[in-house]
Amino acid sequence: MTSELEIREEPSLQDVDLLGRLTQYFDSITQHLRAGHGWFIFNARGTRGARIVAFILSRLAEYQPLITYYYIPWRDFALNAYMVEVELQAMAERAAPLQGRVKREYDIATRISRDSMARMVISDLLIVAGVAPHHRHELQFLDQAVERRYTQKLSTILITPAQPHELAAQFEELAPGEGVWERFFNRMYERSLIAL
Repeated sequence: MTSELEIREEPSLQDVDLLGRLTQYFDSITQHLRAGHGWFIFNARGTRGARIVAFILSRLAEYQPLITYYYIPWRDFALNAYMVEVELQAMAERAAPLQGRVKREYDIATRISRDSMARMVISDLLIVAGVAPHHRHELQFLDQAVERRYTQKLSTILITPAQPHELAAQFEELAPGEGVWERFFNRMYERSLIAL
């Protein structure tokens, strides 16, 4: 885990520029949210990623309750993707109806997953930090969330430890020849500020 001391270390020139651009973004956040503008931030691993997330969350705290936002680290996003795309669907497709304890657990997992997905889809701003899909269901879930937000013209901030070409390669490995990266990147590029 990144310590508070590491987060406070002197930022690089690129981070000084990024934090300045993020400051401008948050100084006029209501206009950006009305337009559906977000961010796609690459190469945000370790201390840099923690610094960016801390900055974003501190700025968003200034606007509560006027702005609804949902921050989700990749680990939680990936877990939710697994529950929705794999486990819950497999249980729902079973031939025999669920009963007893298994039915109650299924209902709880379904409700939690639906609540999380609803927050991802309806919040004014969605922030997903640490984007690093390793399984097809994670990629599908991410693609669906971004597509729904794009259609509704809602702002999304994606923060990834990968460089653009690395993330593109991950997408291609998980969905070869399907053009998922091109569609996904074009959606983000159209409405997002980009930082490397």
